Amino acid sequence: MRTATFETTGSITYPEDVAFCFNPLDIAVQTTNSTTVKVESGGTSFTDTRLPLGGNVEIDISMYVRLMFKVDGKSLVASKDVSVTVSTLADTFSFTFTAIWGAINIGEVFNAARTVTWFKNYPFTFSLYIAEGARIRTRYDNNKYTVRTLSSGIQHINPLNYFNPSSFGVIRIDDVEESSSTFEYTFDNTFRPVGDGVIINRLVVDDSDCGIYLRWIDRHGFYQYYLFTVGDKVTDSSAEGEKMNEVYDDSKYSYFGVSRYQGKSISRVVKACATLVSADTIDMLMTILSSPLVDMYADGMWIPVNISSGSFTRSMEHLQDFEISIEIPDIKSQML
Repeated sequence: MRTATFETTGSITYPEDVAFCFNPLDIAVQTTNSTTVKVESGGTSFTDTRLPLGGNVEIDISMYVRLMFKVDGKSLVASKDVSVTVSTLADTFSFTFTAIWGAINIGEVFNAARTVTWFKNYPFTFSLYIAEGARIRTRYDNNKYTVRTLSSGIQHINPLNYFNPSSFGVIRIDDVEESSSTFEYTFDNTFRPVGDGVIINRLVVDDSDCGIYLRWIDRHGFYQYYLFTVGDKVTDSSAEGEKMNEVYDDSKYSYFGVSRYQGKSISRVVKACATLVSADTIDMLMTILSSPLVDMYADGMWIPVNISSGSFTRSMEHLQDFEISIEIPDIKSQML
């Protein structure tokens, strides 16, 4: 949290430069006056007025920040630049921060250097956070680095716009002057720099073209992609609607107690598996279990799907399998 002087003798505590909208975004003001907080981003604004209690005003603006995101599954969710103005009769204080659609837990590292599989035959983006003023350099195979200009905040970039590698690509973030590209969440609800400010991301090319290709947003606001091996397909049929009793006549006898249901519904579950993947890849794949936005690529388009509820045991082995069950949209049969 950041702290500044407010109303000459009081103080105000407010969120850091980078904040997650599903974590508390607390503002605490020392004042005896009624306090108005205005939260703005992209033409949307919310205003909240609070009365002091015991010489303090506290407000959590995370709910307002969440409402500023457009999350419909059709477009990639980017970060938001949020402006906040805190005002009383005696003073006014303004600040800005970058809001991310996600949450972070104690001990987690945000925007850490990582190696990602780039499935080149499918749509793909690479998510990364870029601090203000950071220098971005890219290279592929054994070529030299090229300096790139990208906006700050979370960016979802298409690697094909930068290079066309045969085996790998590298995205490097150099932030020597201000080591703020990587953050670690600590117990006092603050972010602190980790490392020397240099982040080297590696994209390993995979030319596979068969399987179940999924996309999802993780808890840090990054999009993840993976091509799973197709497993068993389970089809479940169930009766639907009212049970209709009929009198059946076979021209010789009449029979009572003959009945049928009005309709049937079909649900399908497809198992998908990633076999013998590394510990880092397992950690990445496990983020799909907590994501509400999972899409499957089929026939040139992204289709919303659900991952069946369940549990996954993360072993200490370096290589292990990861399996999920994908719920395909139900099939509606005829209804009498």
